[in-house]
Amino acid sequence: MKAIKVENLKKVYNPYSAFSKVALKDVSLEVEESEFICIMGTSGSGKTTLINVLSTIDEATNGKIQINLHNLMTMSENEKALLRKKEIGFIFQNYNLIESLRIKDNILFSLRINNIDPKIQQERLNQLTKQLNIEEILDKYPLQCSGGQQQRAAIARALIMKPKIIFADEPTGNLDTQTSHDVMGLLKTVARKYQQTTILITHDMDVAQLSDRIVYMEDGKIRKERKLYA
Repeated sequence: MKAIKVENLKKVYNPYSAFSKVALKDVSLEVEESEFICIMGTSGSGKTTLINVLSTIDEATNGKIQINLHNLMTMSENEKALLRKKEIGFIFQNYNLIESLRIKDNILFSLRINNIDPKIQQERLNQLTKQLNIEEILDKYPLQCSGGQQQRAAIARALIMKPKIIFADEPTGNLDTQTSHDVMGLLKTVARKYQQTTILITHDMDVAQLSDRIVYMEDGKIRKERKLYA
């Protein structure tokens, strides 16, 4: 089954203004379940707009979008919010951790607000933090941790609800080369374990080479794709 299917997607900002901007033009894309793809392109190529639309953060102007058999173009805002809550995880370049909470509490935040059984919370926390090698920082606050540790915590927070799809916007952009590769490798390993589809934006070709497929964007269009692994 296709995790994502997009046909003739178009996004125009301020469509009725003299200053309208076409951000996406007739984009068509299919992503298989459990596939790990990287989207690359220069600034303004449309890559962030694309994942914002796919993740329901933004709305398309027209086209067809299917996410895990859900038709985004016909869903209400409440339905989209429920989809984000249950099936989508987000990882950001700037981590977006809550500085006043310990790492442990940041990771468990979504489970707690969804009233998940405390035993399940602890089991998932133990499993993820062991895999991501951040067990020793659970009682620290974000500012007491390195960039790599904070990003691993952000990955754990995104994965702990076991979403079907992960969207990551430049998750290694603030990290040094070695840490970037380490974090990317861990993200791919954990996503593979839980069979999660991952869509990641990066400007780093070395990072992109770890994906299953690279999608290149330019001027709001997909110019080419390159499959890396069978």
